[in-house]
Amino acid sequence: MFKSATIVELQKSYDSGERQFSKIELRRADLRGLNLSYADLTGADLSNANLREIDLRGANLSEANLNEADLTGANLQKANLQGAYLIKAYLIKTNLKESNLTKAYLTGAYLTKSDVSQANLSGAYLNNSKITGTIMTGTYYDQTTHFDTDFDPLKNDLRKITSQPQTQVITELDTTVTDVIQTFNYLSQISIHYLGHTLTTRYWELARPNHEWLTQFQFNRFSKITYSGEFKTSINSEQIEVVQEWTNCFIKSCSKIIQDFPKMIDSKQLAFPILDS
Repeated sequence: MFKSATIVELQKSYDSGERQFSKIELRRADLRGLNLSYADLTGADLSNANLREIDLRGANLSEANLNEADLTGANLQKANLQGAYLIKAYLIKTNLKESNLTKAYLTGAYLTKSDVSQANLSGAYLNNSKITGTIMTGTYYDQTTHFDTDFDPLKNDLRKITSQPQTQVITELDTTVTDVIQTFNYLSQISIHYLGHTLTTRYWELARPNHEWLTQFQFNRFSKITYSGEFKTSINSEQIEVVQEWTNCFIKSCSKIIQDFPKMIDSKQLAFPILDS
């Protein structure tokens, strides 16, 4: 294991607001305890890396190479691990709640005392994995999930799903930052027509929930949204919930002056449904 200049630069970039690290080469790197939550690590090489107690909540690790990585005590809640390689990875006491492990390779992985509750294991490979004391309540699987023959999913509180719920999960992951920005700018255009730029920006800022990911969104003097990360990054279900909350609060603020504001919104122009008032 090593902590090279690459790791130092990675942390500096992340702390400055950068979240785009797709296909980064970090084989055998020492990333213990780092905070990389909501980062885009698509296709990254983290094989044999020391990732103990790392914070990867909501991160996009689709098709990443995590073979034989040590993720003991790591937080991967709501992370996207679709198609990721976790062969013989150490996932001991790891938080994988609500993560997307669709078609992930967990062959020979150590899942001892990990929490995989409500995760999606559709099409995942868990042959020879060590599932001892693993919390799997409400975890989803389908007919293409590969378990050892002596493992009974139903006795371990898993839920078998059809292709329809699986499609819904993938649809969530297909919503990108670009889609969110287009929705925000569409709503801003309506507000600007009646309230002007200054009040529109003020209402957006006052409505912003206290969430780290949302700090990457900023408004210019024309009430247009800017984003410091990668625009094409897919967002997860938690991020969809916070942008829904933000949008709903903004609409409520505008409605105090423009009572018919919600009626002016064309739902076809929105990337996600707005919450009920």
